[in-house]
Formats: sequence, C-alpha cells, structure tokens
Amino acid sequence: MSVSLTSRKDLIYISPIVILILIFKYLSITKKKADPKFLLALLAFLILNIISFYDYNKYFNAISLLTSGYLILFTLILKKYLIKSKLKSFLSLSVILGVFLVGYVIYAVVDLLIDQIPNYNITFMFICALCLFIYAITFAMIYISDNYATGTILLASGVATIFNLGLSPINEYFLYNEIFTFLILFCHYLSLYLFMTFILKTKLVKDNDISSKYF
Repeated sequence: MSVSLTSRKDLIYISPIVILILIFKYLSITKKKADPKFLLALLAFLILNIISFYDYNKYFNAISLLTSGYLILFTLILKKYLIKSKLKSFLSLSVILGVFLVGYVIYAVVDLLIDQIPNYNITFMFICALCLFIYAITFAMIYISDNYATGTILLASGVATIFNLGLSPINEYFLYNEIFTFLILFCHYLSLYLFMTFILKTKLVKDNDISSKYF
C-alpha cells in the first residue's frame, strides 16, 4: 500500500473536521429551520468517515448501511423538489438512456466487487447500490425538469456522489494510493457541500406555479 497506516489513522481525526464545519455553517444559516433529515445525513457522514479510515474491510457492512442511510435521507429531502405534473414527461429517450447509463455504471462496480468481498457483505452492497440508483434517478429528474436555476449544482453534487461511491471500494480492494484517496475525499466533501448549497439556495416551486413542459 502506498498510503501508510499512520496516514490512514491521521485521516480519522482530520476528515471529520470538514463535516463539523459544514454542520456549523448549515446551522448558522438555517437556525431553527434546519432540516432534521439533513442533520442526520451529516451525522452519518461523520461516522462514515471515521470508520472508513479506521478499518474499511472490518466495517464494510456498517459503511454500506450508513451510506444507504444518507442516500435515503438525501432522496427524501429532494422529494419536495419534484414536480408531480411533470413526472410523465420524463419518459423520453434521453432520460431512458441516462437511467440505463447510471444503472450500468453501478452494475459494473458491483460486478467488479462481487468476487472480492465475503458473501455476508453482498446483501449490504446491493442495498447500497439500490439506494444510489434511486438517488441518482431523483436528482436527475429534478435537473432535467429545469425548474430550478440551481439544478446544475445538484447535478454536480450527484455526479460527485456517484464518482465517490464508485471509486471508494475500487480504491480499497484493488489499488489504494494517495491520488485516489484525495479524489475520493474531494468528491465526498464536494458532493455534500453542493447538496447543502442547493437546499439552502433553492426556492421550492409548486405544481401550480409552472406550466407543464414535455420533451
């Protein structure tokens, strides 16, 4: 391994600082209007960071569940940004191809890992993959609906999340090095920061505020 054990242990203490800063920033802006779901997601991020660097293999199931947890919370937070009257307009060829592409990327990573992890971890991996797929569909639908000027921020957050979660297990099981670790951490924190920016800056649009558009 090109990253020493000492370096990994150091990250246990360094990486959570970023999460704590984001928590403070979020609370300072929202004050009493803070969304409990987002705070729970931040807590999941905090615990996830610590155990990931402590022993990724030993705590794989816990990491998978925590990851699934924050993806579910993110999806629930984004649910209110979906425009019901426009959902039927998403059955376009471009959207179907996009869904297929995301599904294929997730499938490729799962297929790569399935022979590398113990059987008792596979179920947790599939749960995490399913949650990622659902989250990807959700943020993609919001972006494609083009109802929010901040949609690009959400898209960037989602792409960073997919990149982070796709590269993390590959980095752990196949090629662990400093460059991959930096990219994973960068995408990890970038995705969280951009998601927070989206929910802080985006004014909710209701069904009766727009006219339906079709692709």
